[in-house]
Amino acid sequence: MKKKYLLCLLALAGSVVSGAQTLGKARELFRQGKYAEAIPTFQKLVKQSPSNANYNYWYGACCMETGRDSLAMPYLEKAVKRKVLDAYPYLIELQMNRYRYDDAVETGENYVELLSARKRDTAEAEATLARARAASLMLKGTERVCVVDSFVVDKADFLSAYRIDPESGTLTGKDSTATYENELGLRRYLSVARNARTTLYSSDKLLDEWTAPRPLDGLPDDGNNNYPYVLADGTTLYFANDGSQSLGGYDIFVTRLNTETGRFLKPENLGMPYNSPANDYMMVIDEYNNLGWFASDRYQPEGKVCVYVFVPNESRRTFDYEQDGDSLVIARARLDNIRSTWDEPDVAAAALARLEAVVGAQVSANVQHDFEFVVDDARTYYRWDDFRSPEAQRLYRQYLRMRQELFALGDKLDGLRARYASAPENDKARLSPEILDLESRLEQKSGELEALEIKARNTEIAHTNR
Repeated sequence: MKKKYLLCLLALAGSVVSGAQTLGKARELFRQGKYAEAIPTFQKLVKQSPSNANYNYWYGACCMETGRDSLAMPYLEKAVKRKVLDAYPYLIELQMNRYRYDDAVETGENYVELLSARKRDTAEAEATLARARAASLMLKGTERVCVVDSFVVDKADFLSAYRIDPESGTLTGKDSTATYENELGLRRYLSVARNARTTLYSSDKLLDEWTAPRPLDGLPDDGNNNYPYVLADGTTLYFANDGSQSLGGYDIFVTRLNTETGRFLKPENLGMPYNSPANDYMMVIDEYNNLGWFASDRYQPEGKVCVYVFVPNESRRTFDYEQDGDSLVIARARLDNIRSTWDEPDVAAAALARLEAVVGAQVSANVQHDFEFVVDDARTYYRWDDFRSPEAQRLYRQYLRMRQELFALGDKLDGLRARYASAPENDKARLSPEILDLESRLEQKSGELEALEIKARNTEIAHTNR
């Protein structure tokens, strides 16, 4: 009997040592930034010990670092609830990516308070908190704009998608820089990279030569200034900046030239839906055709960018956040569905007709997008008859249905969490199992959704490569 007991103890000790070794290796992989290699161990550990704050942090962080944001939320929330310091920046970033800016502000305030209590430097956390507060205000001021079309193109040549009238000037450049020349061909605004920073210059044509580029005065002195465009008035400048006043990556700004001083006024962030946590840039207003254009890499794979075409408002019209509801405003701020922006069908139809004339093709057909499915670097599908494989089409239909279910689950979970936060203790005990069950279902369905999309893509590729 004693021998059996001793063997069990030895086996248990060996298991503990093995587990410690596995955790140690995973932590080292995490430290080295090898998140994909570390994630299976942390996933296993968090399932074994779901209340362990560090396991939740490591697994949630790995999910975010490997592009699995939809899985990360509950784990990071648990880690933050247990005050794991390193989890706060991840959770704030995730909340902002999901446009939950008020939640990001609350998390940021708690983070700054905790850092201060532990006598840590709060400068970076306070900067992030300021960005979350600005984003929260920006969301509530989302502009009501009619977006009539969008084109997914290669980032390296995205300017080729801009079809503006010569009366509005010309654009040249590559993915990383751009040059705008006014309609008279007498002035250029160009992006110049110097000393690891991109900023904007202007140059004038004198006879047959261009003057030496002069830096524009009054633009932000932090981050890069890039992608210039000037209206026909010669004073209104649109450009992109990725400094401290940006939501994330490049944001689009507007400023005006003080003709008396030769200095531009303090730039204003254009806000949503033009800007997002992704890169947004190259705003162009074709005044001749009354069409606006801007580029964004939101929702796009590496190397791709989406160019949106919209109808410029004569004066800014915003949503009523309280009356219209946060779900509607967030959807419009994110540009989840451009057709939903057609509040005035006649305006959209007239803009489409102008766009068709500018592009010189039947682009109205492009607007009838049933979806946007990136098959590979060379192909993006928008209509069901784009599919060559019936099985791939069936799988993608299943994927879209499942994605809607996942969105609904996410909304329900957010609602339950909001109720839980303000509920009395007896109601919290009732809500807790339902929240845990929804979190589990959301995690499972997210994995299934990702696998289904990959399967649909691979099925279509295999069929077309026969």
